[in-house]
Amino acid sequence: MAESLPSWPSGAEFWVLAVERYLLNEPNSSTYRYDVTLCSGGAAGDGERAPLKCFVSPQLNHLVQRNLLRSGCQLRVSRFSALLDGLKVVEAAEVLRGGAPPPAALACGATWTDPRPLLSCKKYYLPLWEESDYYGEEWTEQACSQEHVNMEGLRIITLNELELSWRGRLKLAPLLVRIMYKSRLRHYGKAGKNIDWPYQAYFEVGDCSGMMSVVLWNSLCPRFFRSLEVGTVILIQQYVVKDAYRMRTQPVSYYPDLKIFKEIDISLNPQKPAADIKIIPPKQVKPEWRLPDIKYRFITRDKLDTVPDTYVCDVIGLVTFVGRCERIRKKEDGEDFWVRRFVEMVDETSAKPFILELYCTSQPDVYKRLHPVTFLVCTQMRVVRNNFHSVCNITYLTSSNETQIYITGYHKGRPYTTDTTVKKFIQWAKSQHEKDFLKKSLVGGYYSFPPMPSSFQAYSQNMKEVILTSMHEFKEKVESLHYREHKHIVVQGIVTAVRYITHTNSIGCLMDKKSTQPIQTEKAANELDRDSSTEYEDKVADNQSSSQDYFCNFNKTFQSFRQILESEEEVMPPTRDHYNLRSRIYESFQTSTMKNPAPDPNLLSSSEETEDEYFTANEDVSEMDEVAKLKPLDCSWESSKWSKIKGRVKEFLPFGLLRPESCPQKFEYAKKEATMSLHNLHPSRYVSCLLDSSSSAREFTTAWSHGYYTLTIVDLNQEIAMDVVFLPLGTDKIFSTSANDTTFISILSGGCTSETPILNDQIMRTAPELDGKHLLCILDLYHQGNDQIEVILSRAYEKN
Repeated sequence: MAESLPSWPSGAEFWVLAVERYLLNEPNSSTYRYDVTLCSGGAAGDGERAPLKCFVSPQLNHLVQRNLLRSGCQLRVSRFSALLDGLKVVEAAEVLRGGAPPPAALACGATWTDPRPLLSCKKYYLPLWEESDYYGEEWTEQACSQEHVNMEGLRIITLNELELSWRGRLKLAPLLVRIMYKSRLRHYGKAGKNIDWPYQAYFEVGDCSGMMSVVLWNSLCPRFFRSLEVGTVILIQQYVVKDAYRMRTQPVSYYPDLKIFKEIDISLNPQKPAADIKIIPPKQVKPEWRLPDIKYRFITRDKLDTVPDTYVCDVIGLVTFVGRCERIRKKEDGEDFWVRRFVEMVDETSAKPFILELYCTSQPDVYKRLHPVTFLVCTQMRVVRNNFHSVCNITYLTSSNETQIYITGYHKGRPYTTDTTVKKFIQWAKSQHEKDFLKKSLVGGYYSFPPMPSSFQAYSQNMKEVILTSMHEFKEKVESLHYREHKHIVVQGIVTAVRYITHTNSIGCLMDKKSTQPIQTEKAANELDRDSSTEYEDKVADNQSSSQDYFCNFNKTFQSFRQILESEEEVMPPTRDHYNLRSRIYESFQTSTMKNPAPDPNLLSSSEETEDEYFTANEDVSEMDEVAKLKPLDCSWESSKWSKIKGRVKEFLPFGLLRPESCPQKFEYAKKEATMSLHNLHPSRYVSCLLDSSSSAREFTTAWSHGYYTLTIVDLNQEIAMDVVFLPLGTDKIFSTSANDTTFISILSGGCTSETPILNDQIMRTAPELDGKHLLCILDLYHQGNDQIEVILSRAYEKN
């Protein structure tokens, strides 16, 4: 039973230096647990400055899952407890809004001496947001040195000889092989499994006789995984041979003349026997060993549309767009996620970009440093032909289990630097102007890909199952979103109003007019050409509420507004200007919530006590007084039935304002680190140089130059209304054909994808065609962080 800790006063404030995730040992435990490292400010009664490691009560897990309780924030702990062994537990706490970040000296001075979870016998923490990457000093400090290996007196056998003679042998002869392919890291740990390092990684190795799989197990993974790269030559002794595991993925071999031994695997274990792995320095590798050279299958952009579906290839390009990180839930009711981002890059053969869907490749250092205007190489990418569209051919590339990615600064020593396609690309890159690429280089923002078809029938035929979600269920799904989670939802409803929001007053972005220093693309090409490890970008000068509370507060204010307006309606019938006034009230309210997105301007608590503190009667009245002075919207439409429906609406879900984080941002090289930190996943441990500069990156130049539409959708029972954003121009423009139908309902369904500008008046004149139509709406949901939820209408199909 927990006991109180009188030495820690109620309301003590701390900086959070780390939030770390792990599994318990108990077999029935289905959720993850979190430890936090806290550091006090040293004020009287706050205790020592030395970091304090505590266990987070499971009741507060939702604060971590939504990235509210995070590294770099300030935490007011209202109640500690202690377990029998003295372990401190944070039972109740509030995340302070707008608190100062930890002093850099505290973060730098923090020592991470205990890498083990508090409530587990395991020796490791998991990455905070997914499991494909590694995390912790054990993975970064145990890199293997490449020293001269004494091979005198060794009788080395080939893989072919091993396959013929392995059965019945207790001791097997050494192998000398080259790593041909490398898979992503796999964590197979489960609650109740007491394995110190439940990790596994596959490598395909080859010699003059063929190619075979090698499996790296458990504690050998943190020791060797990062050092064993494609092209590395290794000497293997004291290994075990087992029948091959048939359910795993296999890389597509680029070696038609090399025999693949599929019946057996080579297992490298930390004990019984302890595998002996030695990395051979490149200078020691001899031609007489006849080890196979690494081959690639690079494809240029002009050839991409000609290759078949599922074709596997390698690509190189100059990055023009890097999307934000998205987390995709593996199971509907689970806590495990895939992490992906979309990337666009170009080469010398086409104006069309490569579109890459990149999942985590167990290369966290490269993945988080991926940014525009860098050279990107991706291997073992699979071609995907999207069959949603019959009019235009949509082809993109998605990463596989064996994909490896490399950016500028990571090209040194890679075998692909001698490839003919790579050399041609380098020569083209040398001739390009940096300013031209900076103009079209973007980061982040809403990116819906691949585009949905223009009919629900085509959409449903390509989906395993189409599940309709009611508006009540929609609200629950929004509230259950985790940090950076992306989800598609299909709802059914009636559009009762459309408003067009112009660009000039639509986005709460701060415009940065400062010029950026051009990137030296030619120097980058030269460095890749001569196999340099120095990043060219470093040579540039260094001038560089909870959702539930949100809904509750909005509905309280919405009902207050409605009572005021409906009292006026008793005197006079509603008019178009009257509705526009309500629209302006709503939009002004949304603008205020953008400035203060949480229910409480100072605190975000797990309790409900802050609800009454956010809105007061005086604030409601003053808001009405200000809005009443505004002019009505010039470009809007409302259904003839809306005046009757709005009186029956019990709840309003406010997602009709385009948030700054939903807009793509022009890439500015001077703010590279800060910009990418906003679009990467929040780090588990406090990094002052990144997090302290994130505020300056918000003063960005938006790349969104269009207006957008806000659609009011009412459920069929006319009990819940919702405003959502619709962007008339999205990624569809990449595959545009011709403007064949410019009616509003056609644009909603994706029937018109022309880049030719269409006048808004022309579109709005057709909005009345929506009146009374039952639509199936596909909504993109995304948790931006800080409990900011993005809801954007991807497609709307008329129900037949």
